Amino acid sequence: IDKARTATLFKRPTKALQDALAAGGEGLRILTLKGVTAVEGGIPLVMDGKIVGAIGVSGATSAQDAQCAKAGADTAK
Repeated sequence: IDKARTATLFKRPTKALQDALAAGGEGLRILTLKGVTAVEGGIPLVMDGKIVGAIGVSGATSAQDAQCAKAGADTAK
């Protein structure tokens, strides 16, 4: 749920937050945000330019979670 919620709140895949965190510097501020998951596997669902939901996947590696989330998002289009 946290990955999907994070993707919705930030209007981008959670991979973007993971990358910002990995870069360090100002990206480390992500650690102070409650309920935010900066790990790959969350993807927002966008229809007609609007976010209508999100998919969050966990249970495998982060890269595999992202692949599963993308497959689900692609199916929902």
